[in-house]
Amino acid sequence: MYRNRNPNTKINCVKEKVVIGLSGGIDSTIAALILKNQGYEVIGLHFSFNEEKYADKIENISNQLKIPIITENISTDFEVVKNHFANEYLKGRTPSPCTFCNKVIKWQKLIDFADKNDCKFISSGHYIRKTNYQGIYHLQKGIDPVKDQSYFMWELASKTIKRMITPLGKYTKTQIRNIASDNGFDDLANGKESMGVCFLNNSDYRDFLRIYISEEIKSIKKGAIRDECGHVIGNHNGYIYYTIGQKRDLFLDTKREAYVTKIDPITNELTIGTKDSLHHYNILLKKIHLVNPHALAVNAKVLVNIRGLGLNPQEPAVVTNIDSNSILLKLESPAWAVAPGQPVVFYEKDILLGGGIAEGSW
Repeated sequence: MYRNRNPNTKINCVKEKVVIGLSGGIDSTIAALILKNQGYEVIGLHFSFNEEKYADKIENISNQLKIPIITENISTDFEVVKNHFANEYLKGRTPSPCTFCNKVIKWQKLIDFADKNDCKFISSGHYIRKTNYQGIYHLQKGIDPVKDQSYFMWELASKTIKRMITPLGKYTKTQIRNIASDNGFDDLANGKESMGVCFLNNSDYRDFLRIYISEEIKSIKKGAIRDECGHVIGNHNGYIYYTIGQKRDLFLDTKREAYVTKIDPITNELTIGTKDSLHHYNILLKKIHLVNPHALAVNAKVLVNIRGLGLNPQEPAVVTNIDSNSILLKLESPAWAVAPGQPVVFYEKDILLGGGIAEGSW
């Protein structure tokens, strides 16, 4: 039943149809199983990158689920994600490629396929939920706090969310593994969790940059490290290999606590400080996206996440200034190591309101 063919080919079904992004991992496979058991006519859409290493796995899943799975080669389209990733590092910023991909590739491809094949709904194996909040469709955190992936969906529009079915949002990862085992997917149930950025293939991002932008990398030499007073106290391997909050690969003339607090791509210099110096109470955001454009105003309070998991402010932030292009937040509890280029995402309790890209913090 596995079909490796042009995704523009129309598939005719009688039942209400849903197309699901199907990677071949446990989450998207069991999401497809749940959708099928709920009575949907399920079509899998598998994205490939000029490789056939998943072909047998996808065919086996197609046969077990008894659903068609279409493979679409997105290697050319995906260059926009890689370019964005590399260019942000060239600017001394820290990108989030998964959030960028969700907006420009993954969900847009599902929408395009759904429209061409008369599918009413789109779906995925993400741990997220959907809710109607104040008359507008929003995403909501999944119930498993360790697996919740709403942070990476902050740029999705309400019209996209409206068409989404989110089967995994009400489950924990343990429950999904149990469902997989109970339905004959033991290899997936016992398999290793896939982590990290897909196109890095478990390698360090620096290795990717050395190959992907090899010519630009050649011009980036070792540079100076300055302390809080501007004194040169060491050197580094080149600004592009560092992010805010990093403490490794800093070659200092003296032993002291040192974390990267500033990256200057023009001078190829790093500034270092203490760990505490990276706790900031103010964040300036640009490239704002709100699911409901009227959701925030001056003095509004929101919960913020500056990363999917890990250190996030525990108390609400106050919007002290807002316009069409920027938002200034005042935090009640500090955010640590906010890097320019990093998404800062807004929540009302567990409902995703939107977010913006960090431009600076202090």
